[in-house]
Amino acid sequence: MKLLPPGLMGFADNEATRKKLRYAGVSAASVPIGQGLLQVLGLWLNSYAAASLLTAAIVIVPSFFVNKYFVWKHKANEHLGQQMLAFWVAMMLAFSLGTLLAYIIDHVAADQSTLVRGTAVFCAQVLAFGTVWVGRYILLDRWLFKLPADSPDAIIITEA
Repeated sequence: MKLLPPGLMGFADNEATRKKLRYAGVSAASVPIGQGLLQVLGLWLNSYAAASLLTAAIVIVPSFFVNKYFVWKHKANEHLGQQMLAFWVAMMLAFSLGTLLAYIIDHVAADQSTLVRGTAVFCAQVLAFGTVWVGRYILLDRWLFKLPADSPDAIIITEA
């Protein structure tokens, strides 16, 4: 079964491009999940800033493993604690920026309807994560999940 259109198949002919497409796909799938959770928790807690922090606590661990195994196909488990810490720092940068914006919006739009507040928080969160998204990819690709130069996968990627 072919999942990609023929034109995109030619574009994704090397592992580096496929990895970027997997990263974008995982991010595209994660946004509705994270934002849905944020909106539900924001209504429940009546604080989008608190909801942002709780959402971060819930999604960081699964996000780490999805990126590690699916996007980068990094199977080795040595240095797992260091990898998780570096990933956590990168994610917390995005969540901190998003939480700060959610806090500001919570106070500026306190007298607005739930729909207006929720939409404003959504836009702020997308802006925050979009800002950090490219930097996080570079951090994960170049440092966190970098393959040793002599591994078969690294050789295939450099030859492609």
